[in-house]
Amino acid sequence: MLKQVQQLLGKKTTFAIDDLNNRIIELDKANVELESAGAKARSGSRASTGLSNSGASSDLIFLFQTKLRDLGLLDPIIEGNVSKPFGPVAKTSGVIDMDTRNALCEFCKLTELAFDEYALTASQLEKLESATPDTFLPVEFEKKAGDDADTLLAKRVLRYMRAKGYWIARSPNMYNIAYVEGMNSDATLNPDAANEWNDRRLIIQIQKGGKPKLVVNDQATTEPGRFYTIEKPLNKAGAARMAFGQYKAWMMGKHQGWQPALVQRGLLRVHRDGNKNFKRDGADLVDIGTAFGVNQHSTAPGQLPTLVGKYSAGCLVGRNYDSHLAFLKILAKDARYQLNNGYMFVSAVIAGDDLIKTT
Repeated sequence: MLKQVQQLLGKKTTFAIDDLNNRIIELDKANVELESAGAKARSGSRASTGLSNSGASSDLIFLFQTKLRDLGLLDPIIEGNVSKPFGPVAKTSGVIDMDTRNALCEFCKLTELAFDEYALTASQLEKLESATPDTFLPVEFEKKAGDDADTLLAKRVLRYMRAKGYWIARSPNMYNIAYVEGMNSDATLNPDAANEWNDRRLIIQIQKGGKPKLVVNDQATTEPGRFYTIEKPLNKAGAARMAFGQYKAWMMGKHQGWQPALVQRGLLRVHRDGNKNFKRDGADLVDIGTAFGVNQHSTAPGQLPTLVGKYSAGCLVGRNYDSHLAFLKILAKDARYQLNNGYMFVSAVIAGDDLIKTT
């Protein structure tokens, strides 16, 4: 990577990030003009010719961002559609944006290198190029003698995420959010009956050295309650039931204007339970949008409701309000949020039966 940056910006050891971004934009523009000129030449028009290393510069940014992503420091681009579940894709933003700078900041913190948000250094590029996920930020996926129940559950969820191609935050200063539907706190399955608090809200942290820690294991629901499924769906096509997958879609905010929560700001995929059978089935309309209001919230202070009832119209809801506030307090310590209070959190929604079957 160092050689490629020096080819673009000259043989030095410190490089302004804005200069690199601007150079890439210039080369991309030149490449578009070149392709346009080539098309005119092929059609018989006069056109100038030349060479552009835009492709090389694009490859450099792709390599740079892919490396940070694979190390578990840079959130992936996550996509999906009506027929395809959401999950990470092999794409990058193409420029060194805020998320990339913040991932580089975390890399420098972990490697004890100096960090300047406006510059790259030769030392950073050399260290980054030589780093590999399994040695730089390893993750223990398999069972080990002495693992307690919480560790075993954390490892099981991480193995599932790995199998599904979901992204895992590997830094000890970051957290992974996962919801498991139809599972008890001890990782046994339950009947996943409608309108009950029978799902789990989890936070998993990869500790220094790679051992996972189950930081949060709270009672929750990933499904709408009876009220908004049967009596008063908020959408004429039916109540929203989150589609399984991994999403980057929530920011710190207020649910219904008063309750601290992770609020939806990105694309989500949901099944519309039009036949009101409390299931995801072939009869469901699959809906994608950014404004469903599918938040990660809780119930109310001093309440521990027996049934889900009106507390979920399709949101990811923690049953215990105090535990919910503790959940948010932990996430507020995440390095990505500390560097950017507009950070959009990543969360996975997993079917408990598929977790057990797969792992």
